[in-house]
Amino acid sequence: MKPLHRTIPLLFCLTAALLLVAACERGDAPRPTASPAGGAATAPVARAPYPTKEITLHVWDTAEQTKAELYRTVLIPEYKKLHPNVTVDYQSISTADLLQKLLATLTAGTGPEVFTLGDWFLPTYFDKKLLDPVSPEAFGYKSHADMIDGYIAGLLGPQTNNGVLYAVPIQMNAFSLFMNNRLFKEAGLDPQKDAPQSWEDVAQLSKKLTKRQGDRVVQKGFELRYTGDNWLAQMFHTFVYQAGGDVLRDGKPAFNNAAGLKALSLWKSLTLAPKVTQNTAASPYQDFAVEQDAMSFAGPNGGAVIEKINPKMAGNYTVVSLPQINPAQPKTMMYSFNLVVNTRIAPELKTVAWDFIAHAIKQPTVWMQRTRMINPVKGWTDTAEAKQVPYLSVFIHDLSIARPMARSQHFVELQSAIARAVDRVVLDNVEPKQSLDQAAADYTRAIANK
Repeated sequence: MKPLHRTIPLLFCLTAALLLVAACERGDAPRPTASPAGGAATAPVARAPYPTKEITLHVWDTAEQTKAELYRTVLIPEYKKLHPNVTVDYQSISTADLLQKLLATLTAGTGPEVFTLGDWFLPTYFDKKLLDPVSPEAFGYKSHADMIDGYIAGLLGPQTNNGVLYAVPIQMNAFSLFMNNRLFKEAGLDPQKDAPQSWEDVAQLSKKLTKRQGDRVVQKGFELRYTGDNWLAQMFHTFVYQAGGDVLRDGKPAFNNAAGLKALSLWKSLTLAPKVTQNTAASPYQDFAVEQDAMSFAGPNGGAVIEKINPKMAGNYTVVSLPQINPAQPKTMMYSFNLVVNTRIAPELKTVAWDFIAHAIKQPTVWMQRTRMINPVKGWTDTAEAKQVPYLSVFIHDLSIARPMARSQHFVELQSAIARAVDRVVLDNVEPKQSLDQAAADYTRAIANK
């Protein structure tokens, strides 16, 4: 059996919605700062002296074109003007290479000062003590508790360990459903009136929206995404949560039960032609962007990526909440990408690193306009700028019913076991229960050897 377009785990592709507003202006001296939503100023917060010698700050980020352009054309040039003595060496690295390079270099005592991590990998880095605690002063807060309180309640849980905040989100995602308006109308459907609420609805719509030329599928109504283990793990978590289950319980597999069986059986029923795809790890939304798929799932930033691939898609899609197994009890999964700092660097480099992170994420409107990435800082959704964001209420709703993926220091092994379970069912027609039992055994055996 060969996996479908598989890469190793994606430190990937938002979102709760609303980019962290650093409540302080960038500068060398502490100043009064405005609240993230533009409210009353807070008292000045003491900060470490900013270094004056020449410094190079290395930043390793996941590969996403819209985000890389924002860093290179706006954020880094702005920071250079503020601090001419600092050179930011920004690298946008394929997710597979980034994951491999990070653990190897950081464990060896080297590696970048600043890097991006998916929240599902944070427990591994907590365990290895590789992350520096967030400097709340850099963001205009007095303490970690104050900073956590500056975000929508409950959404910074994955970024904390034993009450200490170690990571700051640049995007938080929960999947929503994207529908191609033109393809819906061609099929005699209305993307608003006929929007699916359940996965059964999706399956029925998919039949109407799928086109074939002979035995060849040329247009698909809906398809799952097979470009990396991360995509399989994320959607599997989503289906298990919707089925009322857990992926892990007390660190042990809990997915090879009724909820897991329902999840994987649903997966099989939604699969159409997984090998008919132009999606890749670097471009996971390609099929929807080029109008091969009429429906797809993505986080808030998906629209920016889709429109960059195919500008004609701007205004040609509708976004609704993710379909459910039980629409009366909606549930879903969320994940985030976070900026963190290497704890093994010199104190002066930590000062610069946290200052740069605060600078990078203090403009939620710019991030939304350029990348559609959302960060859950309190108050931003009430601003005039936020109210201009298409489908923001949909994205916020899907985040409000979401929970993070399973917490594990062995998430790589968990992700791999889940992906192989899906492969067996989709590619080899193995019965879902048999495949899930094997995945549970694979994961248990893998972590026993750690």
